[in-house]
Amino acid sequence: MNMKLKTLFRSGLRCVGFCSTASAVTYPLPTDGSRLVGQNQVITIPEGNTQPLEYFAAEYQMGLSNMMEANPVWIPSCRKAVLY
Repeated sequence: MNMKLKTLFRSGLRCVGFCSTASAVTYPLPTDGSRLVGQNQVITIPEGNTQPLEYFAAEYQMGLSNMMEANPVWIPSCRKAVLY
């Protein structure tokens, strides 16, 4: 019985430890009746940059395909990226 109690206690402790590691991001809801949540960000890539576009996608936690979709006219010589 003592072994079952230890096992039950360890399982409960692991469950509590796992549940306490959850995290979430909160976004303010729009007040003007719009359904869009969030805001536009305009990021200007510095002059003389040697980093690829993937670097900026990772820094702002976006997928590269999302950045390319937000900038359909983007060409390699373009220095401005708009993040939605």
